[in-house]
Amino acid sequence: MPHCDYKKVLRWRYCVLFILLAPILTLLLFSPPVHADGGFPIIGVLHAGQRPEGIAVDTRTHMVYIAYEFPSFVVGFDPIRGKVRWKVATGESATDVQVDITNHRVYTISIAKSGETGSLTALDGGSGKILFTANTAPGDDGLAIDTQRQRVYVSSSDTGIIDVFSLTTSPTGKISALSSTLKVGSHPQAIGVNSRLGRLYVGDRSAHTVTVIDEDSSRTLATIQVAAEPVQPLSVDETRGLVYVVCSTGQELDVIDGHTNKVIARVPVSPYPEGIASNTATGRIYVAGEGNKETTFNDVNSGTTITAIDGQSFELLGTLQVGRAPDGVASDPALRRIYVSVEDSDAVVEISDSSNLPLQAAPNYHQAAAIHQAILLLQEATAITVILMIFTIIGATLNARSRRWRAPEIPQIPPGGVSSRLEQRTPPA
Repeated sequence: MPHCDYKKVLRWRYCVLFILLAPILTLLLFSPPVHADGGFPIIGVLHAGQRPEGIAVDTRTHMVYIAYEFPSFVVGFDPIRGKVRWKVATGESATDVQVDITNHRVYTISIAKSGETGSLTALDGGSGKILFTANTAPGDDGLAIDTQRQRVYVSSSDTGIIDVFSLTTSPTGKISALSSTLKVGSHPQAIGVNSRLGRLYVGDRSAHTVTVIDEDSSRTLATIQVAAEPVQPLSVDETRGLVYVVCSTGQELDVIDGHTNKVIARVPVSPYPEGIASNTATGRIYVAGEGNKETTFNDVNSGTTITAIDGQSFELLGTLQVGRAPDGVASDPALRRIYVSVEDSDAVVEISDSSNLPLQAAPNYHQAAAIHQAILLLQEATAITVILMIFTIIGATLNARSRRWRAPEIPQIPPGGVSSRLEQRTPPA
């Protein structure tokens, strides 16, 4: 029987084990952002952090900027090279990101976990270098940029205040800001700007209105009634002068003509819509159906689709599956791509903006919304009935006990008229 060198065999086994585990150990130790190339219609998926929310595209450099909620940071992603260029921490919970394509600056807003303060951060789009920071009013904020006037607007739905930052850049590149405030409604959140017309649009999520403000005079030009709970982002097509308002609980997309300040279309979409992209290569509008009000993470009722809408007729074209809880949506017409941040999947999905997308037939959202509203009302009525029954039982019990407590002790006379008290008897002499 040939002699076996157990040490050599053991070393050989260790080498094989190391070769097999090396890729896994590399991923676990370094965990780099991954951009996976796919096929039509989903070109790729980016995993660079947890809970991506806001998303914006610089249509000149084609850079994609993503705000991640927890932990809070902004990522600059290069889709052409398929890699993350930079990642910068901002605040405690980033909620929105926008880009100024005239100077390639990125603006993001975040809120503190305590909810007492907010912050605005400006970054260089190419390097991620922080250029400017400022405090803002607390609340669930919205963000809008006027590229011509170099103004940044930050809304606070909690305080009813809109912070206005008029930016100035020195010859050395240093940014300074003159800040002021606007008071618009009680709970302003969704905001957008048409820099060509000099119009600021503010959606109030409790009054269900959009207020039109002249940027130069701060004068209110119109107040437009929309469906329930307009939410950020409020998308503005400056070329056509249209304003797209995503109404969350109203479950529809309202389209406003910025020249007449009238609602020209009401398009039913999936429950609790959130993000929107327009001005795409196909002339379509894409709306993300988050499916819940973000009361809990990983909600079982989260939506999984984006809805495609014809940008001319505003007719529903269908839906496309993208993942759990799609939130932000942005487009790059030159690259013919759509980017969707999918919160509960911790991913950003890159989709081909093509007229040949394999869309599924869009359901009857108005009917679904009516059924959903009826179920909510029934649940509320049942809860109120149960609470009233509990209070009625408690009240009746307390009333009965209080009468017993207040009633005086009445001596009880047994039958025959004989007193229950013991009589003192005199013993016989």
